[in-house]
Amino acid sequence: MDTYQALCDIVGEKFVSNQPEELFIYSRDSGAQPPRKVDYVVMPASTEEVRRIVVLAGRSGIPLTPLGGGFTLSALVVPHKGGIVMDMKRMDRIIEVDPINRYVLLEAGVSQAALKAYLEKHHPDLQHSTPEAPPTVTVVGNALIQGHGHISPRYGINSDMINGMEVVLPTGEVCRIGSSSLSDVWFSPGPLPDLPGLFIGWYGTTGIVTRLALKLYPRPRYREVVVFSSDDIDAIPEAIAQITALDLLEDFFLITQEKPDWMNHVFYVLILAAHFEEEMALKKKLYCQVLKQFKGGNTMKPVDDLHPSL
Repeated sequence: MDTYQALCDIVGEKFVSNQPEELFIYSRDSGAQPPRKVDYVVMPASTEEVRRIVVLAGRSGIPLTPLGGGFTLSALVVPHKGGIVMDMKRMDRIIEVDPINRYVLLEAGVSQAALKAYLEKHHPDLQHSTPEAPPTVTVVGNALIQGHGHISPRYGINSDMINGMEVVLPTGEVCRIGSSSLSDVWFSPGPLPDLPGLFIGWYGTTGIVTRLALKLYPRPRYREVVVFSSDDIDAIPEAIAQITALDLLEDFFLITQEKPDWMNHVFYVLILAAHFEEEMALKKKLYCQVLKQFKGGNTMKPVDDLHPSL
């Protein structure tokens, strides 16, 4: 069987390649792992096309590697045994936003930037948990590798935010997981068996996710970054425990480095969000009370006051 022609019959000649210059790109990632040659690249545009490609690869014994944005640094999308790389970028539809149940249903090729821009334009009162990654990273890819987002400290990592999914199994069967298996509403993974775990963290080896429903969250009107610094390194575990115990943060992280001299401290960076000015003032007051107990600490202050360069 002519695999190249078979792939062309499924998605069209324009969306299949076995040319060296294009295979070169798909045979590596930005990390340090050595490249491994791929034989074909194909870009499906629908679940049905994905299904047909999976069936073709299964019958022919051809390895198949799904790819989202391709920005992992650990060779997760580098084909270890050659075969076909399935680039999901053409499946880029944001199918539905349910503002009442607060979720978005989207295809596997939707990027973080595309979803962020869509919500800002059409649903400015909602947000999703955007990761510290390039804007072209896919929403589905980040969720399936258990990536985090900017509101992860409060709501969990992105895989915790999955309501349901549509998956093409290695047999070519298409299944829906979560409330979508029983209705047209993708509001919850339960009360059915917790089947999403069969595909989260498996990097496409147990099935290819073509659609995914992700939880959305209220987007606050006010957001402020404040910083607390301390020289007490031993207090870090207790400080983190108490900072997160209040459960009022939108995001939180630590920074420290030896040079320049003004950075040679432990900086606790707190991102606070609120729907009302009074709410923001209360949160800042509460965190000041928590942090002032740590020795060698400085008063919490806005990030702009930390150093002129910021």
